[in-house]
Amino acid sequence: MASQTTATSFGDDAGFHNVNPHCLGRIVELAKTRQIVCADDIHDEHGNKLLARGYAVSPELQEKLLRRKLKQPLESSLTVSGGATMESIVADALTRIEEDAALAAFAGSSLARGLLRDLRKFPLTGPLKLLLTSARENRQASYAHGLAAMIVSAGMAARLGLGEPDASNLILAAMMHDVGEMYINPEYLNSTQSLPPSAWKHVASHPCVGYAFIREFTTFPSAVAVCILHHHERLNGSGYPFRLRGEALDRLGTLLAVADVATALVLRGGQGLRRKIEVALSIVPEEFDRGAVSSINYALRNIAEESCNESPCNCTGRVLPVLKHLGDVRTTAEALLAADRSGPVGSSVDYALSILEHIEKSLRASGVSDLSQLDLMDQDTQVMGEICLIIPEIAWRLRNLARNLHMQVETSGSVDDVARTAGLIALLDASSPTVA
Repeated sequence: MASQTTATSFGDDAGFHNVNPHCLGRIVELAKTRQIVCADDIHDEHGNKLLARGYAVSPELQEKLLRRKLKQPLESSLTVSGGATMESIVADALTRIEEDAALAAFAGSSLARGLLRDLRKFPLTGPLKLLLTSARENRQASYAHGLAAMIVSAGMAARLGLGEPDASNLILAAMMHDVGEMYINPEYLNSTQSLPPSAWKHVASHPCVGYAFIREFTTFPSAVAVCILHHHERLNGSGYPFRLRGEALDRLGTLLAVADVATALVLRGGQGLRRKIEVALSIVPEEFDRGAVSSINYALRNIAEESCNESPCNCTGRVLPVLKHLGDVRTTAEALLAADRSGPVGSSVDYALSILEHIEKSLRASGVSDLSQLDLMDQDTQVMGEICLIIPEIAWRLRNLARNLHMQVETSGSVDDVARTAGLIALLDASSPTVA
């Protein structure tokens, strides 16, 4: 698969043999609470010894190794004492099931708990233990997300009747699906900031880095790595990093994609959780594996639904600006396509229009775009509640399209091509109160 070839480039000599400053920073941070020592002598690419076996990691390590190319990757040369183990990770996941009613509903039967316990037979390699320990102690939100994704995936595997080893591979991938984020500048991962499309490529690289990490530093089946690589792809081609679609996608990756979305919403919490998840997974039906969505919807039946007490929204006031915005996007995109159908801009805009068609189709199916019914909708509190859920979901997909479009044009086109599509990308990325 071509996408796998692209993904492996991070793990070649130009990748892990160069010390990543962000991963190194997280290792040094962990060294403040855990002893981390060199398991072997560390040499640079020319054979010069930089650190001796037994050297304890300290802040000075950054000065010695930053931007150095090593004979062996740094991650494989370090060992952490008292770090995470598969036994402790599984125990943490089982504890979360007992503590969180929503996660307990997703886990469902005892079979899912059995699938989680079966993971204890898989040992952690030193590099993976190092990064998972770092996440557990210094990136608690990321670690919690991994645990929850394991639980949701285990429940899904049980309900779908996945056999061994597919069930284990899916749950292992869920545990580690964001390990690539350890190599990304933390500023790009700050959830309180909205990244511009031009910066999204840094975050969008994490499935590739995670794939390369699993291939380089673990003995897990290759299916685990491929599942991680595809967990942000979508069946309709609206995902990343490769915008793959349909049969080009890994089956387990399509399952993890659904589990990841459900997990994020569970951890975000708030009222109306069940309906929020249903809307996120169904508003554009072409995005997700139907079997996986059905599995999630089955689990949602066991979650006590709370009505959403958010401020009621005026249908006309919310819907009309969105429809106008979508019209402006389409007009701008079609003008660009008419001017250039064969070059990088044309192919990228054609892709954008195909995704936009899915979004517009979903709006038509929901009835939101039927202007003659808006006044009636304003009188129905349940419908107004649906509108309040649908509008943010549409806005999210438009922003995601802006990010993917920028990456595609930047990768395949020129600086002039990026400039020509800047207006369309800005429209897609718009986040006014009526659209966000």
